[in-house]
Amino acid sequence: MLKDSYFALEQWPRASLGVSLLVYMGLVWFLRWKRYKRIHQKYQSKFEAGTLTPEEAQRVIAVSSQYDMPMLLTYSLSFALFKTYGIPTISKILASTQELSSREWVSKRYADTEILICELGTIVIVLSSLKALPLATWVTCPITGKVHVNDTKSPPLSEKLSDAATKSADPRAMIALARVNWLHAKYPIKNNDHLYTLALFAFEPERWAKQYGWRALSPLECQAYYLFWAEIGKRMNIKDIPESADAFKAWFKGYEERVMVSAQTNHDVAQYTLDELLYAVPTRFGLREFARSLAISLLEDITREAMMYPVQPAYKKQLVNVILHSINFFQRFFCLPRRSPQSVVQVSLPDFQANQTKRKETASSAEGINNAEAYRMHPQWYQPQPWYKPVSGNILGKMKDRLAITLGLAAQLPSPELRSNGYRLEEMGPMKYETVGNDEVMKMAEELLQCPIRGPWARG
Repeated sequence: MLKDSYFALEQWPRASLGVSLLVYMGLVWFLRWKRYKRIHQKYQSKFEAGTLTPEEAQRVIAVSSQYDMPMLLTYSLSFALFKTYGIPTISKILASTQELSSREWVSKRYADTEILICELGTIVIVLSSLKALPLATWVTCPITGKVHVNDTKSPPLSEKLSDAATKSADPRAMIALARVNWLHAKYPIKNNDHLYTLALFAFEPERWAKQYGWRALSPLECQAYYLFWAEIGKRMNIKDIPESADAFKAWFKGYEERVMVSAQTNHDVAQYTLDELLYAVPTRFGLREFARSLAISLLEDITREAMMYPVQPAYKKQLVNVILHSINFFQRFFCLPRRSPQSVVQVSLPDFQANQTKRKETASSAEGINNAEAYRMHPQWYQPQPWYKPVSGNILGKMKDRLAITLGLAAQLPSPELRSNGYRLEEMGPMKYETVGNDEVMKMAEELLQCPIRGPWARG
């Protein structure tokens, strides 16, 4: 009897550990699907009725792109941009801009594109040299310019901006889009190349989530990505956007098969881009080249051949698959969901009054708020070449910056040359255009929003 009791007591820690693990996994499952279920309960009926709007579509895609799989879907957009370099008419324009002739220019283009696209939730593209522009802003910030109160937990805007006219205004997405449109006009980009890039942004997240994510995108989410990017395309004046996702996919595949062919400019642009993306990977023991080959192994054969890269050993593709599937398995069953959205740009309105750099204390033409020279933004994370990173104001911050250089995680310290005072969306793009077209871009953004842009967003 005593022996049986001792045995039972001995087994108790194992049993309790197993029960605790099951309870935890159940909690993870409940919380991880909670936001997904809520957005589907809200918009599934509109999707089935065919009445989902682009604004609602942007709220739908926020669940996957900002909460459930932000890193994976950011990579999907990065590879979407990368795939466009396999089109000779695109790579030739990029190569001709001379914006790829130095690390500084390449890194700025990449940083700008990431910010611009995320701000739109974000607007995307200018073909690489331009593409570093506004992806993040397009995708993250409301395309209507209005903050949707039910979709944010940020403090009331009245607490952030004293100007009553800006209490529901967030014009970042349309400023980013206007800047991209202005820059695009400087280059002879074919409409079909615009259309192809747009299709990649609409459909690559679906493909990556299905292949590498902890869950696939639902039919509602797939349609939302199409609707959102189709709306962005219309605002970019891209012509002949197919009326349905299926028709767009069919056109996209046909166009890719016809025009994605090998060219030296494809290879050159791809190499410059990989050099920047892999900068932080050590060169010792061939690690950087190994990482380069892993990245190439992710490319589809048609893209790899167009970029003139050799076939990679099968084990490298398998290694990438094992790594990505291990991550998605751990996420699905053991990781609690994010409590706040993840994006390179600040999702809620920036707290200009408390945190932003004020370069010039002059009154704005809009309600007495400091003008555009005073209000600048900073990304939520930085590239190895730390564009827009503020200079650290304390010893600990300076030590961290120097340690990052020592470890090879950063190329240099924040500085005015890297625009440490922050960025303005209407100034982004190649350095030669930094101070050109700013007022024109703001007027274009006002036309897209159909209302004046005031407060800290105005140029004053």
